[in-house]
Amino acid sequence: MRKLLLGLATAIALFSAGLGGTYKGTWSGSGGGGDFTITLTKSDAGDWKGDVTFGFGGETVKTKVTSVKVDGDKLTVVYTFDLQGTALESTVSGELKDGAISGGYHTKALADNSAVDEGTWKASGQ
Repeated sequence: MRKLLLGLATAIALFSAGLGGTYKGTWSGSGGGGDFTITLTKSDAGDWKGDVTFGFGGETVKTKVTSVKVDGDKLTVVYTFDLQGTALESTVSGELKDGAISGGYHTKALADNSAVDEGTWKASGQ
């Protein structure tokens, strides 16, 4: 029984680690669209870390990832960034299928939590 549980735990860890890597694609919403890159790494302790950049108005916007949650093949990442002098926060959620992650996002202003934009994104593993 102990070996079965150990084997199951190992299989779950390996499956979750399958999300690790860099994914490049696009985003599209009411505010426009552009390139989207997300990099996911898992530490030896099992914590997920992320890095997100996206294109807006011909420029690359760097973000600060504040939360990464992985549940099987599902992902939720929260990050903050500054756009044209406004502090914003986006939450992207997605699901891994056939080597690509796709899903939706919503963005809000940090000053008053008002909705700014929402849309979809898709990125393929590199």
